[in-house]
Amino acid sequence: MCWSPAGVRRYARNCRWAAAGGTNALKVTLSLGSQSFQRQLAVTLAKRGMLARALSFGLDAEILDPDSEGELRLVRRYRHYRLANRVMWAAWRRLPLTSRSRHLPIVISTAYSDWLLSRGLPHCDLFHGWTSLCRAGLPQAKRHGAVTLVENPSMHPRAWQNAVLSECEAWGVRPRDCRGLLPEPLIRRMESEFKRADFVVVPSAIAARSFECAETAAKPLVVHAGIDANFFRPADGRRDDKTFRVVYAGRVELAKGVVYLLQAWKKLALHGAELVMVGEVAPEMGELIREFATGNVRFEGLLPAERLAEAYRTADVMAFPSVNEGLARVLLEAMASGLPVVATDCSGAEDCVTPGADGTVVPARDADALAKALEWHYENREATREMGRAARAKIEGGFTVEHYEERMIRTYFEVAKRR
Repeated sequence: MCWSPAGVRRYARNCRWAAAGGTNALKVTLSLGSQSFQRQLAVTLAKRGMLARALSFGLDAEILDPDSEGELRLVRRYRHYRLANRVMWAAWRRLPLTSRSRHLPIVISTAYSDWLLSRGLPHCDLFHGWTSLCRAGLPQAKRHGAVTLVENPSMHPRAWQNAVLSECEAWGVRPRDCRGLLPEPLIRRMESEFKRADFVVVPSAIAARSFECAETAAKPLVVHAGIDANFFRPADGRRDDKTFRVVYAGRVELAKGVVYLLQAWKKLALHGAELVMVGEVAPEMGELIREFATGNVRFEGLLPAERLAEAYRTADVMAFPSVNEGLARVLLEAMASGLPVVATDCSGAEDCVTPGADGTVVPARDADALAKALEWHYENREATREMGRAARAKIEGGFTVEHYEERMIRTYFEVAKRR
C-alpha cells in the first residue's frame, strides 16, 4: 500500500489521538465570523487544550492562539486590512449603479482576508471553517491531513436564492431591486467550500434537506444552535400595560415572509393589540408596507442587542413568518425571553418548537394560518404565558451556547473517529 505524505501524517496523528484516549490530543483550528458564540467556542476549546489556532474575520483580520492559561492571545493583526476595506467601500459607494451590487465588496474582502489568514494555518487534526470565509483555508488544512468542516448557518445558498426569486415573482418585485438576493460569485464561493469540505455543519433538519439535490448530499451534520440565556431572559414580573403585543425580529424583507404577517395582522384587526417589527427595512418593501401595514404596526428599525432583548420582554408572543431559514436564532432568543413563537415550517422551528406546548408551527406563505394562530394567543392570554414559561424551559434544557459547544465538540470527536 502506498500512502501520501498527508496520509502518513494523518495516520500518525490518529494513533496519537487513540493512545491519548481521544482527549486533548485532538487539535482544532477554528474560523471566527461575526457571531459572538463562535468566539466563546474558541475560548472553550482553548480551556480544554483543544484549540490549535483561531482565525478571526471581523473588522480586523487576526490570528489568535491559546496561551498557557487557556485564553486567546493575539498573534498577529493585519492592520492594513481594515483600512483597505474602508477605502474599497468608500470608492464603491461613489460609483454609479453600485446599489444593485451591494454584496460585491463583501465577496472581495472575505476572499482577501481568507487568503491572508490561511497562510498561517497550523498543523491540526480538524479544521472548522465558517461559510464564505474558508475557501483558501480548506485546501491548506487538507494538505496537513486535517478533517475539514464548514459551518453554514442557513439553507444551501441555491435554495435560499430560489426562495427569494419566488417571492420577488409573487409580489411583483424586480430581482435586481431585492436586497435578499445573493451575488452569484458569493454563491459559487460557498459551493466550492461545500465541495472541498469533508462535512457541512447545518443548524436544522430543514437546512440539511436543502443540500439533498447538491453533490454534497451526504455531507450535512445537524448541530443545533444555542444562545445566551442569561442575556435573553423573561421579564421579572407581569407587564403593567394590557396591550396584546406581537413582536417580529429580523430583516424586514421578502425572504422573511413579512408580507404574509402584515396580511394576517390586517385581517385580524385586533382591538388593543400592537405588532412590533424590529429590523432593518429593505427598500423594496416600501409599496408593500403601505398596502398592508395598519396603524397598529410599529416599525422599530435595527435595534442594539439590549433594546432587542427589552422588545422581547415587553411582548406576549413572537411571530416569525420566514419562507427561507436554517434555524433562526431570533426564535431561540424569543423563547429564552419567555415567549411562545408562531413560526413557519420553513424557519427551522420544527427543530426547537413543540406545537401546542411552547409554540405553533404553521405552513409558510399562509397568512390565514398565521392569523388563526395569533388570534388564539390573543384570546388565551394565560395559556400563552404558560407556553412562554415552557419555551424558556426548552431553551434552558437544550439550546444555550453551552449546549451548542458540547454538541460541536462531540461532533469533532465523532468525525475524527470516522477518519
